[in-house]
Amino acid sequence: MSRLLVLTVLLLSNTLAVAQNTPPPNYESWGVCPFECCTYREWTADGEIAVHQDRNEKSAVVFQLRSGQPVDGVNGVVVAEKPGVIIVDRAIRDGYIKGSDQPQLSLSAGDVVYVVSPLGEGSYLFWYEGKIYQSGNNLAGMPGVDGRAAKMTWWKQVRNKSGKSGWTASDKFKNVDACG
Repeated sequence: MSRLLVLTVLLLSNTLAVAQNTPPPNYESWGVCPFECCTYREWTADGEIAVHQDRNEKSAVVFQLRSGQPVDGVNGVVVAEKPGVIIVDRAIRDGYIKGSDQPQLSLSAGDVVYVVSPLGEGSYLFWYEGKIYQSGNNLAGMPGVDGRAAKMTWWKQVRNKSGKSGWTASDKFKNVDACG
């Protein structure tokens, strides 16, 4: 009986260690505006846009935006349904955390990092061994960095001029890019 208990504990701890190496399903990066110069501010609808109660296309529509109608882009979250997979092909230093100007990771050939959100200009947030880092230049050009295999949805929280707010995954907005 005690051997069975020891084996069970070993299997569970091994499973937890493996699970920590990959992001949880539908990992959420809150507050991210996922491209260069992206900013939350007043946006303009560039077409008809349904705004939902929840981050779900099947949830109730709170209000409908018409083309040309202004709305406040309040916040957002990038949901990584399927993170991008980058396979490190040579030893590098990369992985930045807030408040540090030095890379925090020494990655080796064969290490795998998981892209959970783009940030723009080739920069992104990635998951490595249970933590989130911002990429630097050294991960550029690695296999998988193009993100083609990834599936991510940027949900935007918007508020209309009468104060109603809700969520949309639509990209039909003008004035989101502060660079023009």
